[in-house]
Amino acid sequence: MATQQPSTSTIPTTVTLVQDQSPRTQGCMVHAIEHRFINFIKVKTTSCSLCEKSMIIGLKCRHCKYRCHRECVDKVPPSCGLPNKYVDFFRETMKNEGRIIINNTSPAADESRSERLRQNSLTMREWDIPYDELTIEEKIGAGRFSTVYKGRWHGLVAIKTFNLNNSLDDWKALEAFKQEVVTFCKTRHENLILFMGACMKPPHLAIVTSLCQGLTLYTHIHLRKDKFNLNRLIMIAQQICQGMGYLHARGIVHRDLKSKNIYYENGKVVITDFGLCSVTKLCHGNRIRGCLKVPKGWLCYLAPELIRSLHADSDPPQDLNDLPFSPATDLYAFGTVWFELLVGSWPFIGQPPEVIIWQVGKGLKQPLTNLRAPREIKNILMICWAYQPEDRHDFSKLQLLLSKLPKKRLQRSPSHPTYLLRSVESI
Repeated sequence: MATQQPSTSTIPTTVTLVQDQSPRTQGCMVHAIEHRFINFIKVKTTSCSLCEKSMIIGLKCRHCKYRCHRECVDKVPPSCGLPNKYVDFFRETMKNEGRIIINNTSPAADESRSERLRQNSLTMREWDIPYDELTIEEKIGAGRFSTVYKGRWHGLVAIKTFNLNNSLDDWKALEAFKQEVVTFCKTRHENLILFMGACMKPPHLAIVTSLCQGLTLYTHIHLRKDKFNLNRLIMIAQQICQGMGYLHARGIVHRDLKSKNIYYENGKVVITDFGLCSVTKLCHGNRIRGCLKVPKGWLCYLAPELIRSLHADSDPPQDLNDLPFSPATDLYAFGTVWFELLVGSWPFIGQPPEVIIWQVGKGLKQPLTNLRAPREIKNILMICWAYQPEDRHDFSKLQLLLSKLPKKRLQRSPSHPTYLLRSVESI
C-alpha cells in the first residue's frame, strides 16, 4: 500500500506501510484496531502521544507502546500498530481521498468504554483505605517488590507494603500492586485469603488482608517434619482443589502455587499470593557473579511449557506476560504440592537445577517406585504431571478423584479398659 506523505519541501515522498491486521472493506482500507492499554508509570518524564503534554503516570498499549493520559484515552483513535507520525497525516489528507480511513469508534462504543472506566474507578474507591489508619507492627516476610507486616485495622490484619525505592523497578512494582488489587477484589472463598482493602495513593501503596494465624505447609513439611495420616492429606488436598477451582472459575490463574503460599490451621486450608508470580526472581536479576540463584525446590513447581519458555539471560528481562501461564500450569504445581504431602520432600531432591530443568523440560517425571501408596494416589500425580497441558484434569475432576480414594481405617481403642476383661476372666 503506497501513500503520499508531505516532506519538508512541497514534493511528496512515497512511503510503504505494511499493516496485515487492517480489516478490508468495500472501496477502501479501514484501520480500526483497538489499543490494549495497561497501567504505566515512567520514572523519567515522557509525553502523551495524543496531547503531547508531559506525563509520568498513564496508560500504555501492550502491543504498540502508545502512551496517553487517563483523561485522553477516550479520544485515542483505534490506531494500534500504526506509526504515530502517520495518524494525523492519514486523518487530514487521505480521508478526503477515500483511500485510507482511520475510523473513530462509534458513540455507543465510546460510551461503553467510558462506563467501564467509571465502574472500575468506583470499585477501586470502595476498597481504598487511608494509610494513616493502619498500625504496622512486626515484619512477617519480604519479597522483591513487597514486604509483609503484621498490623491492625479494626482488628489484626496482614499488611503488604510495596517497595518503591528502586527507581528502575518502580513501574514494575506499581503494576504488580494494581494487578494484585484487581485480582483480590474478585475473590470471596473460605479457602482463599480475605481481601479487606488497599492503600492506593503513592508512595504508600499497601494491600490489607486477613491475618493467617496458622503455619504454611512448607513449615509443616520441610521444617517441622510433621506427618499427616492419609485422611488428613486427602482433606488438605480437597480444600486446595476447592480454592483453586474457584479461582479458575473466576478466570484467575494463581501462577505461584506452592507449599509456602498455602496456610493450614485447625483443619482449614487458606491459599495466598494468587495472581502474582516469583518468576521475576529468575528473569529479572537475582544473579550472583554472573550466575543465577534458584530457590530450593522452586523449579519443581514449574510445568514443562514454562520451563521451555524461560530465558534467564534475556536482555531486556523477559516479560511475565510472555510466559504461558494457564490453569494447566497451576494443576502441575498442585501435583508437586501433593507429592510433598505424601513424601515430605520435593521431587528430584538433591539434583542440581540444570538437571531438573532438562528433565522437566523433556517431560521426565519423578520415579514413584519408593512411594508406598495405593495406585489411585499415584494416578493423581501422573495426571497433574502430564506433559501436555490438555491432558491435565481441572480441579473439579481432581476433587472427585480425591473423594474416591480409599480411606485408611482408623485404629480405635475399645470403649472400656482391656485389663478389666482379664480380671473378670481370672475370677
